[in-house]
Amino acid sequence: MRETKKTEKRRSIRTPLTVPVKYRVNGDDSTLQKSFVTGHSKDISVSGVKLAVQEHNPIGTELELEIVMPRALDLHTSARVIGKVVGAEEWRVDGRLNRFDRISFVDADTNAQVLILRLVFEIRKRKDLRK
Repeated sequence: MRETKKTEKRRSIRTPLTVPVKYRVNGDDSTLQKSFVTGHSKDISVSGVKLAVQEHNPIGTELELEIVMPRALDLHTSARVIGKVVGAEEWRVDGRLNRFDRISFVDADTNAQVLILRLVFEIRKRKDLRK
């Protein structure tokens, strides 16, 4: 029996990565949330991140993100909420079910995109070597 291989249907390759993410709602001065909320990523790609949140943000909400990347490199970018995911059992942290917002990067600069792309391929390569 032939084994079918799962193919990636997204426009960017995504890889599991759990790192701290600080975020806040972005807007004009009257709607800017002053302090950051701390969450974490579930996975990342060049075009976005799945972000653990305490409460879902409305789709279309613009966020300011600070992602603490491996090797002490931080990514600061604007982003937009494009969807919601309610976690399954394996997404529990400290007994609490995580909620995730699907986030699209709005203006990640070229250097940030290259950093993410290298990281995605490095993680996938390590994962393939373990097989």
